[in-house]
Amino acid sequence: MTMRALFSAISGLQNHLTFMDVIGNNIANVNTIAFKANRVTFQDVLGQTLRGATAPQGGIGGTDPIQVGLGMQMGGVKTIHNQGSLQATGKLTDFAIQGDGFFLLNDASQTFYTRDGSFDVSIGGDLVNPVNGFKVQGWNADATGAVDTTAPPAAISISFGTRVSAKSTTSVGLSGNLDASSAVGKAFSTTVTVYDSLGVQNSVKVTFSKDSPNTWAVTNGANVTAALSGGGTGSIDSISGNPTQDIRPGQWDITSDAGGALSAVFTPAGAGAAVELPIAGTIAASGTNTTLIPGVTLTNGGVLAAGTDSVVIAGGTNVAFSSSGVYLTTNPAIAINLTLTNGAASPQNVNLGLTDISQFSGSGQIATKSSDGFPAGSLTSFAVGTGGDVTGIFSNGSNQLLGQVALGLFTNPAGLIKKGNNLFSATSNSGEAIVGTPGTSGRGLVSTGALEGSNTDLAQEFTNVILAQRGFQASSRVITAADEMLLDLVNIKR
Repeated sequence: MTMRALFSAISGLQNHLTFMDVIGNNIANVNTIAFKANRVTFQDVLGQTLRGATAPQGGIGGTDPIQVGLGMQMGGVKTIHNQGSLQATGKLTDFAIQGDGFFLLNDASQTFYTRDGSFDVSIGGDLVNPVNGFKVQGWNADATGAVDTTAPPAAISISFGTRVSAKSTTSVGLSGNLDASSAVGKAFSTTVTVYDSLGVQNSVKVTFSKDSPNTWAVTNGANVTAALSGGGTGSIDSISGNPTQDIRPGQWDITSDAGGALSAVFTPAGAGAAVELPIAGTIAASGTNTTLIPGVTLTNGGVLAAGTDSVVIAGGTNVAFSSSGVYLTTNPAIAINLTLTNGAASPQNVNLGLTDISQFSGSGQIATKSSDGFPAGSLTSFAVGTGGDVTGIFSNGSNQLLGQVALGLFTNPAGLIKKGNNLFSATSNSGEAIVGTPGTSGRGLVSTGALEGSNTDLAQEFTNVILAQRGFQASSRVITAADEMLLDLVNIKR
């Protein structure tokens, strides 16, 4: 007599022990970063057929098969890749994935995959997993800030202290309001910061002077240079303005006597009365003089005869506003022109953007809204966007793209095999990783300053503890009962 129940019960004991092993591992990892819980499934073992099924025949119906089961077996231990809850850490190098996908880590010989984003920056400047030193994979930006995501992924480099060259200013945007109720001649000024190619900061004063209703003259001290034009017997060669001195466009009439004593009258361009400027002293027979008119240099190339020279100051430009106070798009382009003598690239032309300036009655104030120049600086920090873009933050306030984090997507993530340390490896049933950028083709987004928690469900696991315990207990009772039956069988002969 064969007691099939003994063998069936033994299979129950063995597999419920495995069930408890999986439950214990899930509970043990309830606080493990990005841990993915496992689920056990069971299958029955093919039973012994005592009688097969028969088809209906004649007036008799068919009969069902008679089978006796031979126990149970492990159907599988599946990894559940549900999203774990995100936990804020505030650490710059902690990353979490919201959605599908895995970070790529490389140990110089093979690639592993993980949801654990507790990274750090190594002494060599690479973004790494600090536990094993494996390098986070992605794409680095070139010198222009471009990232080629079609290239094979490589270690992401974030080298603190990396220097960034100065960028000369090419455009400055201004914003604000010019008081429409101002009288002719009223001026509003602002100081614009301009960086040259060496990163030297230059301050340029830009002034808006009202010439007529809805019309303003725009001038800047760095753009006031003109040669003599007109008659007269004087021989002053040139006149130029100090870059920090505001000089309106117009005409200078400089009169000298035979002894070189000077007087000057300035007639502004557009509306406005002529003004006699303060002037004192004489100009030498040759050379320059910067004290006669504040902020103005007069250059004399020869003997100064008696007479009057007319000097037209270029550089001023009139801009107009509509009757509703809106800046007209038909206005000419305006630029600051710097002549530099410190070794920087010269001349330097800086476009002024004025489209955000209005003309309404009320307070008048102009300020810098935007500027594309900056001095030299070094990398002090970085930030990672939801799309995995790594942006460097430099000491000069500029930002520059450093690289791009890569994510791998699998057709069957349940086919991945765990390798310990929160790592997975690809298998023939998971398929190869489909690598791309976060937020594309079904890949999740990246959150910084946060980590993904374990997806272990304690309520479900403790319920499973009861199920595993009762299943084991019931199987052991079957063995006890089968033993008693065998004992009764042995005692028949007594």
